[in-house]
Amino acid sequence: MSSKMLLSVSVIFVLCPSLFAREIVFPPVDAVYPYLSSLRVDGSLDDVDIVTGSQFSGLTTFAHLPYVNCFVDNDDAQKYDIAFLGAPFDTLGENTFEDWASIVDCGDAPLTFLDNTVALKQLEKAHKVISARAAATTRKSSIPRIITLGGDHTTTLAALRSTYAHWGQVSVIHFDSHIDTWDPKTIGGGISHYAGVNHGTFLHLAHEEGLIRNTSIHAGIRAPLVRPKGDLRNDIRCGFEIVRARDIDRIGISGVIEKLKSRIGDTNVYVSVDIDVLDPAFAPATGTAEVGGWTTRELLSILDGLKGIRIIGGDIVEVAPIYDSAGEITVLAAAEIAHSLMTLMVHEPVQA
Repeated sequence: MSSKMLLSVSVIFVLCPSLFAREIVFPPVDAVYPYLSSLRVDGSLDDVDIVTGSQFSGLTTFAHLPYVNCFVDNDDAQKYDIAFLGAPFDTLGENTFEDWASIVDCGDAPLTFLDNTVALKQLEKAHKVISARAAATTRKSSIPRIITLGGDHTTTLAALRSTYAHWGQVSVIHFDSHIDTWDPKTIGGGISHYAGVNHGTFLHLAHEEGLIRNTSIHAGIRAPLVRPKGDLRNDIRCGFEIVRARDIDRIGISGVIEKLKSRIGDTNVYVSVDIDVLDPAFAPATGTAEVGGWTTRELLSILDGLKGIRIIGGDIVEVAPIYDSAGEITVLAAAEIAHSLMTLMVHEPVQA
């Protein structure tokens, strides 16, 4: 994420990616829900409210971590090095919880469910507020890093916009069954800006906004393409290479790890895990399941093999607990993936 250029593009584009960010706009809902007028925004995040009404009692936190309200600004606010952030949008032989990092759970970002335009802006501001705090252990890492639990994969776009402010462009390791770099004209039909911002286009938009490097890579891909040649050309243009799900049969877990590490090099990395990278036998609770995926053990082994990379943020998304089995195998897998990402962060502190 250190390089500021992907290709030969204008300086204005690189330095001001937000100028090119797509806006999604719903019709006003004030007539039906008058109290929502206080949530309306025009593009700036300055007026986005992520404090009012955001407090909940009786929170159950990830791994029973202490709950911290990361959105209230005062001198006595608790500091942290790694923060778990919920994104409720329609993610051996050692105890990393007791290592150097102060790890907290910030609860869910307070997102309205009535207007996705506002909700995405609220999530983006939530990321920026949390990451703007001073880290608790500055000798190790000066900026808190966030692991987001979601949620529609579109939420990754808000996270990447936030990380750009601190780290510049990042490489993305994208675990998924789908490429998610589709042109909005292909997935969304070009009907409107809103229709073009979705969980199949967010990486294309991240490339358009100059948020990601051309050293990114997909892992676990197996879903059909809309335009086989056109989609792959666009995927390359967006800066990605592909490790397909079935490649593991030929090169093994160690081969997959080598491809991922070789691609990203020593750059700063954002790791995004769509739970549908796993086969539906291991993660049925998701919206767009694709057969022929990896086992939970294979994915966890690959994540363990990434030790030493410079992770500056990550997420686990597209988990839909309502569709899970009685044994809750999907949420158990997602929780273990979150633990793996946290462990990678503890093992490799990153200074801005």
